[in-house]
Amino acid sequence: MSLWSQMGLQEGTSVLGVEVQGLYDYSMFIIVMVFSFVGYFLLKVVGSSLIGRTYSDSQLLEFVWTILPFWFLLALGLPSIKLLYLMDEVNLPEATIKAVGHQWYWTYEYSDIRGSSYKFDSYMVPDSLLEGGYRLLEVDNRCAVPSLLRMRGLVTSDDVIHSWAIPSSSIKVDGVPGRINQIQMCFLRPGVFYGQCSELCGVNHSFMPICVESVSVEIYTNWIIDNHNEVLAGMDKKDDSWTWWGLLVAVVKAVGRSIYWVGSMYAMFLYYLFYYSMYIPVKFVVFSSWDLGCWFVESSVAFGKWCLWFSVSPVEASLYAVMYLAGNLWGGLVFVVTSPVKAVVWLVSGIFKGIVNFGSFSYSVFEAVMHSLTSFTDDSFHEFVMREVNLNTKKFLWIIMDRYKNG
Repeated sequence: MSLWSQMGLQEGTSVLGVEVQGLYDYSMFIIVMVFSFVGYFLLKVVGSSLIGRTYSDSQLLEFVWTILPFWFLLALGLPSIKLLYLMDEVNLPEATIKAVGHQWYWTYEYSDIRGSSYKFDSYMVPDSLLEGGYRLLEVDNRCAVPSLLRMRGLVTSDDVIHSWAIPSSSIKVDGVPGRINQIQMCFLRPGVFYGQCSELCGVNHSFMPICVESVSVEIYTNWIIDNHNEVLAGMDKKDDSWTWWGLLVAVVKAVGRSIYWVGSMYAMFLYYLFYYSMYIPVKFVVFSSWDLGCWFVESSVAFGKWCLWFSVSPVEASLYAVMYLAGNLWGGLVFVVTSPVKAVVWLVSGIFKGIVNFGSFSYSVFEAVMHSLTSFTDDSFHEFVMREVNLNTKKFLWIIMDRYKNG
């Protein structure tokens, strides 16, 4: 949560929070650099007594101060758009939590285990009953989530528009009546994280806090199954036919997700290996550069021979160069006059090929930049998160299957 005299964002407590914090640091670096550069030259111009009366314009300077802001905006926009789309992507969650906003409290539902729905209300603890914790942030029933496990958060509202927000995790989802919004969550460590409703919803808008407690996968799984068992016991369900069926569904689901994950990772690895190690070099180094390289070599050899000739007989070499240029110009003029259609076709085809090659090269550069700006974290962080998430997923499914077997 926020601390006194804090200047930046809160420390990221989820994968999304770490990415947003990296984007913030990256953006602030560029913004501070631009402000420092502009401020330095502004003070230098204001404090200078020199006046340029004859200085009219500079094409190079105008080109530079037009291109540089474009590249700065591109450097800020590409990772922002990439992260924006990653925030909306929900990929194979293991558990689901639904938050329903009311005036002025939250209701949490857990309905993806054992075919029942376990839910409870979460109210703010008043000052008279507060024992420890934070004022206006502590609740009587915390929302429990597992750490290092892919989850899906569903947010809606029962009356007016609310907003379920946890700043430290970079989570903010609007709860709209009649509509369900979703977001992917993956908390990095156990702990208690606070938030508040971030949409004006009435007179008690400031008194409906959000308190999320992240626990280990073992604690979360046993807790949610025990609560679902209480719900099922209260409903007097005597039919045990769901036990083996649930076990079969869990096994098939685990095997299917494992095959999908391994296949997708392997296919992605082969795609990028082929694309960046074979396709790009062959296309832009071999094909596109071959003609240019041959022309450059031939031109260099011819120019070298002409320089040797010029050192021996400068008059003859100069006359030959003039006649060569005049002959080429005359040949081109004759070609245009005698065959205007062929000349136009040759010119249009050349322009079209140039545009296509430039567009293809620009697209490849753009794709490479987008791929490089996928994340602001290093590979070791990715490996740690993937390893722990896969391990916790196996634990989660194993505990569920074990509890299913034992009824």
